[in-house]
Amino acid sequence: MKRKSLKAITKESKAVHVPSSIKPQSARQLIRRFHLLLKNKNLVLQKLQSSEADYLTKLKQIGTYQVYSDSKNKVIENIKINSLATENSVNVESVQPFFLSGLLGRIDGEIVKRGGLDAYQVASTQGQNGKRGGDSSKYLMRWLSELELFSKVKIKPNALEIGCLSSQNLISTSKVFEEVVRIDLQSQEPKILKQDFMQRPLPKNDNEKFNLISCSLVLNFVPTASDRGQMLKRVTTFLQETDSYLFLVLPLPCITNSRYCTQEHIAKIMSSLGFQELKFHQAQKIAYWLYKWNGSKSSTGETFLKKELVSGKGMNNFCIVVD
Repeated sequence: MKRKSLKAITKESKAVHVPSSIKPQSARQLIRRFHLLLKNKNLVLQKLQSSEADYLTKLKQIGTYQVYSDSKNKVIENIKINSLATENSVNVESVQPFFLSGLLGRIDGEIVKRGGLDAYQVASTQGQNGKRGGDSSKYLMRWLSELELFSKVKIKPNALEIGCLSSQNLISTSKVFEEVVRIDLQSQEPKILKQDFMQRPLPKNDNEKFNLISCSLVLNFVPTASDRGQMLKRVTTFLQETDSYLFLVLPLPCITNSRYCTQEHIAKIMSSLGFQELKFHQAQKIAYWLYKWNGSKSSTGETFLKKELVSGKGMNNFCIVVD
């Protein structure tokens, strides 16, 4: 059934203009912001013991719907997009329903203010449009070719793409892979499975493992430092013991402007998990890595706790904890 536009559903969104085309950099920024908003919304809904389908009814039942509505309308009517928060996961520990309802209203208000899921769909289409420079996998495919990693294999490799935005990116269209499994939390295409990687069933055998995993601009949206470490560990359980690789992409500030994470620190973490860095590229705002995984026996079991590595004003708190 065709989804109605936001204009037909909410009067607040009448002034919202959803462009048919967005520049790749703007698209990626919008996608990342929507991912954060939707992740934060899910955290709040979990705390309220509700779901996307029935949370408005829940708010009415507990008497906080007006708080939600007022907070939502305040964002829509009075706050400019440029002044909206551009970072931070929400902390929903030990908070009251009134606070949660207000927070939920602000999140929904910003979603509407930014054009709703219509805008997200447009951004998702443009964000990995290779013709417009939006496909981060171009570095991966270039490196695979340069290193001739799969050129001599008898059986074509397979790949898992975590956080896939388009089934037409270079990973899918290169013909290097026999199969590409694409997953994303907010799938906008039938060829992309709506799935949380952390909830994906573990492989039962080697046939369910992969020769390559792409994790592009995903790790930075994992809620906690410990969960990020768990995600990297989990990646190894989906890789073949031999001839397997990881393509990792992070916003550059995660390693250049963080108190708790540097490029050298990332290298130590990845090495402890059995990864060998083959390639690294630092673009203007993004960092790209290609790793070879040397198998489960190469893991050292070393722990990495939260520790300040660099001090300074205006730095972010991105961190990866492996314990």
